[in-house]
Amino acid sequence: MIFSGSHDLAFEGIAEHLAKRFTLLSLPVGSLDGLVNLRQGLCQISGAHLLDESGEYNTPFVRHLFPDRDVEMVTLAYRTQGLMLAAGNPKAIKKISDIAKSNIRFVNRNAGSGTRLWLDAELHRLKIPTENITGYDKVVKTHTEAASLVASNKADVSLGLQAAAHQHELDFIPLFEERYDLVLPRENEATLSPLLDYIQTAAFRTELNSLTGYNSSHSGEKIL
Repeated sequence: MIFSGSHDLAFEGIAEHLAKRFTLLSLPVGSLDGLVNLRQGLCQISGAHLLDESGEYNTPFVRHLFPDRDVEMVTLAYRTQGLMLAAGNPKAIKKISDIAKSNIRFVNRNAGSGTRLWLDAELHRLKIPTENITGYDKVVKTHTEAASLVASNKADVSLGLQAAAHQHELDFIPLFEERYDLVLPRENEATLSPLLDYIQTAAFRTELNSLTGYNSSHSGEKIL
């Protein structure tokens, strides 16, 4: 089974847990491109955290891309995102506008990712030109890669998951909590039943709650 969508640490754990039952190939391409791949039949399941102008996550995008398809959308988790900083925060970064300072090296996420779309909307709201941000054009595809670059002093800051910051022993400034949903065509439900069944279990919630910044209170709820 092929997953294509937004990178998520909990989903990586699911793939490992289900490895004996079937192989789940994960292709982190970002939320938007993942849904496009799902639409084109290039994967069987996707994951997204796309914030619409209405303030709603994912549903408007899924309805727009799948007007003629019966799709299912299930919440995997709520996740905390924010600024991932070097331990001790040596550059004294306090807020999102600080990434535009001349002495700050930023590492960005790929275009079409939910994280990048949130950042671009926030920069637009704050009237911060992207040209003012050193490293805006330096992009990686996963939260893990971004955290790794900060941990190895190749960047001073990135926007990413609290769990990724924690795994790399980074400082973290929380900015928002988001809903991360799994999206699949209804016709794939039977094939993916081991995965869908697992996210309803107490064992999955226990695993999820071990990830810093993850909230399992709505995990397994059907949105569509």
